[in-house]
Amino acid sequence: MSSNSLQEKTTKYIEIHKQLRDILKWKVPDNRVNMMIASLYVVNQRDFHAGNFLDIVAAIKKQAGMFSVLRSYQGFTTAGMLDVNFEQPIHQIEQLLDLYNQFVKAKFQRGSFTYIAASVLLTNEQSATDNTAVINKAMKLYQRMKKEHAFLTNKGDYPLVTLLAQADEPVDDLIARTELFYDRLNQEGFRKGNDLQFLSHVLSLNNQENVNTLVSQAIQMHDTFASYKIKAKSLYYPVMGMLTLLPPGEVNMTAITDIYEQLNKEKHFKWQKDMNLIMAINFYVSGRLNNSKLSETSIYTTMETIIQAQQAVMYATIASTTAAAASSNNSSN
Repeated sequence: MSSNSLQEKTTKYIEIHKQLRDILKWKVPDNRVNMMIASLYVVNQRDFHAGNFLDIVAAIKKQAGMFSVLRSYQGFTTAGMLDVNFEQPIHQIEQLLDLYNQFVKAKFQRGSFTYIAASVLLTNEQSATDNTAVINKAMKLYQRMKKEHAFLTNKGDYPLVTLLAQADEPVDDLIARTELFYDRLNQEGFRKGNDLQFLSHVLSLNNQENVNTLVSQAIQMHDTFASYKIKAKSLYYPVMGMLTLLPPGEVNMTAITDIYEQLNKEKHFKWQKDMNLIMAINFYVSGRLNNSKLSETSIYTTMETIIQAQQAVMYATIASTTAAAASSNNSSN
């Protein structure tokens, strides 16, 4: 990916974020919501039109229940998701609500994370036509993850298990390989936790590569972060996994850090350095998917899935922290 193309993505991201700030004044509790929505348009190479976006938001609120989280800020992120994935996004709202109810019927708890999981299933073109089977498999995966890591696995994992459930692979095989990655990476110094669990799932999506090779490449990527003076926080493990799965020689860390530093200097982004790095890597990886050579390989579909997973995790993180802040504010009133 040329530096110009990456710069164009960054410029577009900044412009869309400005438009969102203008039209959503005081309507979102966290600037990261605007950042997340803007990134959807950049990563999916879609233009942003404020009028269309607001029409989708209004339609969502009209169809959602009185107490639905879709009537909160999540209605905005959901509108962005529908807008970048469908030519007639308003027509997909009913299907989204139906999928949500199917997840609830399968014992997923009501709330933000289940809506995000329903969105993942709705937007994944590789999804099986039998949504019920995918949802039931997702619950089995979640229960197995909960069994292996009771204190790590929570509702925030709903979007990830939904993505994994769409893979044509038995639950037992997927869990076994994921656990192998988790244990090996922990032995190599990666810290235990939900982020390592997610990294393990990212690497396990590439079932064509030898486990030892991927572990070695993940360690090298961890060291690369350090060589560029970027603290290898566990929060960055998932995007390390994305870069690890790119073919050798495809990662231009200098280009990534240049965008990262640019975003850090922007007035409305400078307090969100963790998210700035994640955005820079997402922009870079999504650009690599447009590379003609890469698009002809099996890694293309895997990387598309991982970008979608990363977006889902970002959604989940924002939903979790925003809900916690709202709860704190309510308790203090």
